[in-house]
Amino acid sequence: MSGTPTREARNTEQAKPEQRRSPHRIDTGQSCSRGEAILRWTLMTIAAAVVLGPLLWQLSTALKGAGESTSGFLGSLVPSDPTLRNFVTAFTEIPLGQYLLNSTAIAATGVAVNLVIATITGYALARIPFRGRAVYMAVLLATATLPFEVILVSTLLVTRNLGLQDTLLGVVLPQGVAITAIFVMRQAFRGIPTELEEAATVDGAGPFRMFLRVMLPNVKGSLAVVTVLGFLDSWDQFLWPLVILSDPDKYPVSVGVQYLSGAFSADQRVISAAALVVILPPLLVYMFTQRHVFSGLAGGALKG
Repeated sequence: MSGTPTREARNTEQAKPEQRRSPHRIDTGQSCSRGEAILRWTLMTIAAAVVLGPLLWQLSTALKGAGESTSGFLGSLVPSDPTLRNFVTAFTEIPLGQYLLNSTAIAATGVAVNLVIATITGYALARIPFRGRAVYMAVLLATATLPFEVILVSTLLVTRNLGLQDTLLGVVLPQGVAITAIFVMRQAFRGIPTELEEAATVDGAGPFRMFLRVMLPNVKGSLAVVTVLGFLDSWDQFLWPLVILSDPDKYPVSVGVQYLSGAFSADQRVISAAALVVILPPLLVYMFTQRHVFSGLAGGALKG
């Protein structure tokens, strides 16, 4: 009995080869994970260099003094004598503050109009059955492929006949709603379970109460996406404000900053400083809403 190996001993001896082989499997997995990590960090570094490189170069140019060269490569990236005088010059050479206020008013109005129309239209297309709904959606998606330059002249004539030429409202209304925003809100409302509607109906909720109290709280992420996209679209408008506005005091900053580039001379330091001021509001909006934007995009991807 003593020379016969017990069942526990046999199980231990059978497990030893597996225990000896298991470290090799763990090492192989770790080496793959390490390689993936190296590749991931390499790709992220390249992407960061592509995105942040021009911004750093622009910041370097904006901080350089009059005696420093704005050309060259990495050797001239760090200013030898940093100064904020170029930012002051940008605000004194042109009414940059007024242009920023105009752009803020245009962007805020455009976001509000876009949110209201896109939310109501998206809700109707997603939750209210009516005849021709598929055709209506197909027409909307088809018009999204048309560049604005195709309808520029007709839009100008309609806006002029409405008496909105040379007004900030005339800048906002023709592009007040984006087809992309309608599609985003439609997909968001389609992803809400019908059980919520049924429960709200049992509780006595009417259409407006159901829309405000049940539907909207469940699409906050998509509302953030529409807000950010609408703000960026309104803030970056150039061609339409240039065509519809004739009073320079009403120009948005995207148009007004062009006055810094003269016909025969242009100070790249001042232009870079003004450009950094122009991109600051969109960056702040995105920083404060990025959590909701990512949740809205992820939710739309999972539901769509």
